Order: sequence, then C-alpha cells, then structure tokens
Amino acid sequence: MFDYVVVVVNDDSKVKKLERSSLTENVLLNSIFVPVSESGWNGAAGNGLGTLFAIENATNATGIDLVDEVKQGKSVLIVHTAGESTRNILARTCKNKAFIMVPKRMILEGVIKQFQAFSVPSRIMVTWGDQFLLFEDSPEDIKKCAQNTHVMLFGLKTKLTKEVASKYGIQIVKSVENKIEGCELLDFDDSRNYEVVKRKLQKRGDGEVMVNLGMFTMSGLLAEHMIDTFSDNLRERKGTFNSDELWQLWASPEDEPGTDHWLHKHAERIRNEVFRAEPLALLKSFPLSEKTVWLDFGTNESYYENMMRILDDDDVGRRLRAFLGVDISSIKKGCEVLDSVYENAEFENGVVRNSVISNSTAKHIQLERACVINSKLNRIRGKRCVVYNVVDHASIEVEDCFLVDVFHPNKGRIRLKMRIGEEKGAKERWWNSRLPGNDFSLCEIAEMMSGVSEDGMVETKKRFEDIAETLVERPIKIKPFVEHKPWGYEFWCASPRNYCEFEMLQKFTLDELTCLFPEKVLGDANLEKFPLIVKIIKADDNLSVQVHPDDEYASSLGDVFGKEEAWHVLESKRGKIYLGFMDFINAEGFKEVVKSGEFLSCLNAFDAYVGDTYHIPAGVIHALGAGTKVYEVSTASERTFRVYDYGRGRELHLKDAMRVLRFDEEGYGRGLKKVHKLLRKDEGFAEYSLLRGDKFELRVLKVQGEVKVFTAGKLQVLTCVRGHVTLKSKPSVELSSTPTETVMIPACVQSFQMCGDGVVLCANFI
Repeated sequence: MFDYVVVVVNDDSKVKKLERSSLTENVLLNSIFVPVSESGWNGAAGNGLGTLFAIENATNATGIDLVDEVKQGKSVLIVHTAGESTRNILARTCKNKAFIMVPKRMILEGVIKQFQAFSVPSRIMVTWGDQFLLFEDSPEDIKKCAQNTHVMLFGLKTKLTKEVASKYGIQIVKSVENKIEGCELLDFDDSRNYEVVKRKLQKRGDGEVMVNLGMFTMSGLLAEHMIDTFSDNLRERKGTFNSDELWQLWASPEDEPGTDHWLHKHAERIRNEVFRAEPLALLKSFPLSEKTVWLDFGTNESYYENMMRILDDDDVGRRLRAFLGVDISSIKKGCEVLDSVYENAEFENGVVRNSVISNSTAKHIQLERACVINSKLNRIRGKRCVVYNVVDHASIEVEDCFLVDVFHPNKGRIRLKMRIGEEKGAKERWWNSRLPGNDFSLCEIAEMMSGVSEDGMVETKKRFEDIAETLVERPIKIKPFVEHKPWGYEFWCASPRNYCEFEMLQKFTLDELTCLFPEKVLGDANLEKFPLIVKIIKADDNLSVQVHPDDEYASSLGDVFGKEEAWHVLESKRGKIYLGFMDFINAEGFKEVVKSGEFLSCLNAFDAYVGDTYHIPAGVIHALGAGTKVYEVSTASERTFRVYDYGRGRELHLKDAMRVLRFDEEGYGRGLKKVHKLLRKDEGFAEYSLLRGDKFELRVLKVQGEVKVFTAGKLQVLTCVRGHVTLKSKPSVELSSTPTETVMIPACVQSFQMCGDGVVLCANFI
C-alpha cells in the first residue's frame, strides 16, 4: 500500500469532484489521497515537468514535503489523468478519460487498486490514469529492482514491427536472468518511427526489444535534484517535456538529430549530481512477465475491445473478471441474459447475448456483443457497440459504433455517434469535423464543456431522466430541419426525429415524448411511437418513381408502420403529379416497362394546381414532378422503394418494390385525387376536410379572427402555410405560428383557441 496517492487532473473542478467522491472499497486502503490540478501551469507541462509540478502541488496541499517523506522511506503513487483525451469519445461525458466507467468502478479506481500491492518504499511510482496492468510478477521482485536504481522503467518483451514502433516507445535492453537486477538499457526511442528504431536495434545487435509502458519509479534523491534543476520552470510554471525524452537522453549512446539542447544540458546536470550523491544505477528496466495483462483504455476501439475481453473464456478474461469483481451470467430475470456481465441492471424484456451491462435500465432490448453503461433507455437494438451515458425515451438502433450523450446545462442533451476505430484516421476528420448525424464536432463539444461543472452535467442528465408530465399537457412547437436532395429539398415539419421546442432546457424528440406519455400524446397507451411524418417538399427536378410498403411488409422489415401518404399542392409551375398506372398492367408487364425505362408514360399524370390534394396508399406507384411544392403527410415510415431515378446513381429497390406494388383497381390511381368537403363554417373561420385515409386525416383551417377548436382526443399536427396564427390553451400557453412553423397538439389537450389571419393545414392520427 502506498503512503500517498496523488492524482493529477486538468482543473480545480475535478479536484473537488475527487475530494467529494468516495472511491470504491479496497481502492485507497489507508493511503492519503491527494488530488491536484495542473491548471496553474502555463500551457502543457508534459508528464516530466507535470510530475514535478504534481509533487509541488501535493506538498502544498498536505503541508508535508513529499520528497522528504520518500527519502525517509515512504512511498508515493502519482497518477496522471490530465490531457485532451481526444481519442476516447466517452471522455466527453466526464471531461476526463480516467473518470470513464467500467463495470463497478471508474478506470481511475482500477488504476490505483492494481498498484497498491506494488508500492516501493523510498520510491515514487508514476503512471497513466487510463491503463490497467494486471501483474504476474512478484511484488518483492519489483520492489528490489526499483530500489537498486534511481529510475526503473516497466517493459514488455515484443517483436519489433511497424505497428509496434508506431504506437509505443521502445526500450532496447540487455537481457538478464535475475529480474531484480533489472535490464540495462542499451538504447531508448520514443520517435514512433520504425526505421529509426530498426537502425538503433541493428547497431545494438545483442539487444532485445521491449515496449515502454510509460510507467516508472524514481528515487526521492532523483526527484529532489530534478526539482532543483528545473526550479526556474516550476517557479514560472512554464515549459514542457515528457519523461521519456529524459530517459532517451540518458539511455542513448549518442545525440539524435533534433535533440533538445536545453533538456540535454539539464539531463547531464541531473546525472552528475545524482551520481555524486548516491552512485546507484541511474536507469534500468524491469521486464514484466509475458503473462502480464496490459489494457489501455485510451481510444474508442481499445475501450470496446477491453470490455469484450471481460467475456473471454481464457486466462485473461478470468483474471480481468476477478480484478473487476464481476461474473458472467446466464439468467432469466425480466429479460433473457446469455453469457453476459449484468451488473446493477434492470431490463424488462428482450435478449442480451455476450454483452457487458452495468448501471443501466431499459424496457425492451436486443443486444449482442454490446456494452451498455450508465444509461436509461426505453427500447434498444444494438450489435458490436458501446452505449454510454445515454438517456433515450424512444427507440434506438446501434451497430458498430459508440452512442454517447453529453449533458450541457444550457444546450441540454447533445448526442454523439462515432464508428468504432474511426479515431485511427486523420484527426481533422473526426475531431475538428462534425461526424454524420452529429450536431457538433468533438472539438466543439470539448470547448463547450470546458467551463461546465460536474454538478451541472449531473443535474442536467437527471432532468432528462425525470421529465415532468406537464410538458405534454399543452401545445408544443416543433423544431424543423432540412434535408437536401438531388432533386431539391425536404423541410421536415414533424416526425419521430424532430425535436420539441420547450422554454426550459430539456430537449426531446417527438418519439421520446410519445414513448414516455403515449396516452397523453396519442390517446393510446399501447402505441409508443410517434405515428406521423409531415414535410414540405420542394421539387426542382423530378422525384424518383417510387412505392411504399404496407404495414405487413414493413413489419417483416422491423418497422412499426407501413407508409400511407398524401400530397397537398402548395405551389406549382406547370408541375405534374404522377399517381397510379394509366392502363391495366400486371407484374410481368411492369417488368418490361422497367427494362425499357419508360415509367412516366405508363402512369397517370395530373396537372398540379395549388390546393389539390392526392391520397397515396401503400403499394401505389407515384412520383412528384419538377416545379412543384407540396405539403406531405404520411405515417411514420421512412421506407421508400425507388423504381426509377433518372440515372442519378442512387440505389434502386426493384425486388422490394415488386413485392408491394398494387396492380388492382386502387393501383390505377382512380379516386385518389380528393374533393374538399366543408366541415364547419363560422364568422371568420372555415374548416375543410381534404382527405381521410386509413391512418390519418388531413384538414385545412382558414382563420380570420378567433375560434375554438376541439381535438376529440386525437393528436393534431398543425402547420401554418399562409399568414399568421396564434394558438392558445390552458394553462396560459400561447404559441405564434407563421408559414412553415408547426405545432403539435397532444391528444390530452381537449381544445385550443386560434386567432389571427392565416391558413393552417392540420394532420391528425386516427
């Protein structure tokens, strides 16, 4: 056990977090715990000056000279956690990769725990906060070797390859039979350059290669002389070097090109003074057993791989499970759990296979080779993925990627998605650029979260977990988004993916609200998915010729809904609506048309006039012509089977299309152009039915003054298409709506007031 455990973090807020936190059992033991910040340093210190600064800060924090303590026989562990942590997306949730959770503990806790049996009297041990090292060597052997040299490095024997040289510092050592004597370093290289290391190895023909683990022990005397030598830097809190640079200067037989002469001068001074004071070996390496388990959690890929190693039925898997205190289970408790780690979890139903689950809840799950940690979910289907810190009240599908939620007190929930291993590519692509589907880049998130406290993040997450029902007992404005297409654009007014606009900071999609409160939103407790999609479609060129699946076929593909659709023409410049077959045709005849590419000639072509409304049931072939803008309402399916796309190079779906196309009477498009019916007319108000389909109804409301509208307990989606309209409801909610703005009226809102001068299209789910 160490007498002192010093943890170096980025800033004072993390110091306070560690001071308040109670680390898990059997981690600190009786060690004096001293968290310190390196934020007072001007710029980056590196773990060379950073270690000296940590000793100085820990001395100031405790009022005890740690170097004197070590010289008197005490032991110190210094754990470095500071740094950008760019390559592990999970660090964005806690702003420090050492605070990332694995089953039952933070990575930091595991780092401290693993070294407690290897404390060395009269020595300072320095390590990184994102690595587990499960030793097979005797603690006594390590202690004796460390006490026989001023600096002892840890090394793992390996073969020199380009991959090894590109990832790690390399020790070239003279092998010894007695480990407690340590290995003499013939050379050391931290260039990450295979050719450089290869030349050094060839010069030292009798040398063996070991990976440098970035951990070391040093004597109190060496620490004292280093602090004295770099006193100017410590006083000015300025400068940088990594400890590996110092080892390279001491181990390499000659100066390398680009040698830092400032550091070289200081290294020589330290060497000479230490030798005069105590002529021990200056630098040696301890060769760890080949059975040592070294787990680095620094990247997305390594985190996922290490989580999956917990499940392995081999020596590594068994030792890792023992270290974490977890077991592999196959149980039937709410859901079926097969060959998985299932700790502090409550999944109501579904199947979990070969996965690691910790501190999470869900209603329905389908998981395989997945890791779910610190998450509150509704429905999830995941494969080869990590879901971390996610709060989702809807349904999500994840495969081959990380899904992470970051909680910002002002921005609310920020969702991040990143492919496993993407961090191995050029940093510009994944750090500075916004990844597909993400609203912010990882760099932007890091900057955004820099001033946010841990308490602020926790409180924001809790608000999302404990959303109040009163949020849905009122009209809700919907935040639109635009998707650009080869033929024009889609302006999404409402869909399961659209976010709601609340005055408070909560950020929820319509699907999440529906999953939370299905009866309030839809009037139906059994349906947990928002059922409609409303768009404004602007066609500058022809849309593809396409068809949509019915409920039965959509269900076979895993969808909740098929796709019933309607178009209401908003603008037209000699545009066309293509809908249904013009003449009798069967499947064989259609295949011939497909081969010839003469699609439009066999379809009904309607001149598109403003105000026209067309019903498009599932299975009816259709296309929107150029020069047309329509309001589109459909059931909540994004499944479209393209039959013809004018040579744009996009994928066609002929096989699926042939399975759903209707060649019956309705497939000819007869009766699908609808006639408007007057439903209600008052002074300053008129209401018309545009169409009534199987799953939704479309109406137009023309307002000139003030009117009360009843919902009949049905979900209403209202989009202003002309003028200005204000919607009012109890309690004291008033929403202004101008063209393209959309408001949802949940089914639990029995009535609302409309006033102003404008035209509103209203879609309601039947």
